[in-house]
Amino acid sequence: MEDRGESFVAVRRISQGFERGNSTCHSSSEVMAGSTAWLGRGLSCVCAQGTDIDARPSFDLTPAQEECLQKLQNRIDVAYDGSIPEHQEALRALWKAAFPVEELHGLISEQWKEMGWQGKDPSTDFRGAGFISLENLLYFARNFP
Repeated sequence: MEDRGESFVAVRRISQGFERGNSTCHSSSEVMAGSTAWLGRGLSCVCAQGTDIDARPSFDLTPAQEECLQKLQNRIDVAYDGSIPEHQEALRALWKAAFPVEELHGLISEQWKEMGWQGKDPSTDFRGAGFISLENLLYFARNFP
């Protein structure tokens, strides 16, 4: 494929299971952007090229991909709520992953500054990014200590 200065967005298939009708989501998709010059080596993807008419690229997604994307969107829409026990537990788990031997004195505590939060209540930093941002931090803290 020759490079004509066009850009693209490519979304890799989420998993081989989707091709067989499996609609469960086990991993997230990989999104890449860049020049079209290196595409074409059997890369399994859905590609979309933007046009001057439509500023947003469109994708041809399978029903399973659409379902997975909708599930992700639903998770993104969940705001962090400090009154929900699951959200409180995730915050405690984040502390325990970062400081396994130091006891957390409260969900609102000066201790959070030790982790790098701006203030004593880390929930204020989740307002814009929602609960999924805490889930992502917890994932990285547990899997990449």
